Amino acid sequence: MRQRRHVKLITRWRTLCSIAAVAVVAVGAALSSSDAQARVDPSTGGRTATIVSPDTVAIATGGGTVTVTGVDSFVASFGLNSKRPAGFTGGGAAQGRINYDRHAQIANGRHVNVPVTLMSAELSTSPSPNGTGGRAQIVGDCTATAAECPAGSSSVLVDVTDSTDTGSGDVFNISFCTGTATSIPPANCGLAEGGTAIRTGNVQIRQGPPSGGTTAPTAAQAPRLRP
Repeated sequence: MRQRRHVKLITRWRTLCSIAAVAVVAVGAALSSSDAQARVDPSTGGRTATIVSPDTVAIATGGGTVTVTGVDSFVASFGLNSKRPAGFTGGGAAQGRINYDRHAQIANGRHVNVPVTLMSAELSTSPSPNGTGGRAQIVGDCTATAAECPAGSSSVLVDVTDSTDTGSGDVFNISFCTGTATSIPPANCGLAEGGTAIRTGNVQIRQGPPSGGTTAPTAAQAPRLRP
């Protein structure tokens, strides 16, 4: 009798231990899942980077060259500046200039020169020693007076990334869109030109003053290459 009672106690103890172990594993899995979600899902408010926002007060400037790959690859040069207008309170409004020159024998749209209308931006959570870094999406209006764009384009979308002070790893891409320059991004944008890194030059993105004022130039010019 005593031996049978001892066996029952051991069996009951093993059952309780098994249940406890399952519970610990389940809780651990739930915590791991929650922690992983906090790392990748901005909605959780966890340890995530900032996202591109039309409300970020930023200044984006840059100039240089990119290699456009395709059936016939060619070099293109760019110049840009974008800032918030005075009295900016949110919503994406921006002003500035986008210039882009294709250095190739292209019949339609070798040169782009448009005013900036909208911008979304993010500032780096680990800025460079110069206090710069981040990403911006900038919309230019091809229908504005004296604007230059490829035929059939109503707007352009420029996507730039500021990775380093030296320009190494910085990115410039431009897309031509049939949608108007009233949203970020505009509707019906084509494939982007520019690639994964600029060829020469620099892009800088920094926090702008709340008033929208800045010392950035008001009309960026794309550097021209000699034939």
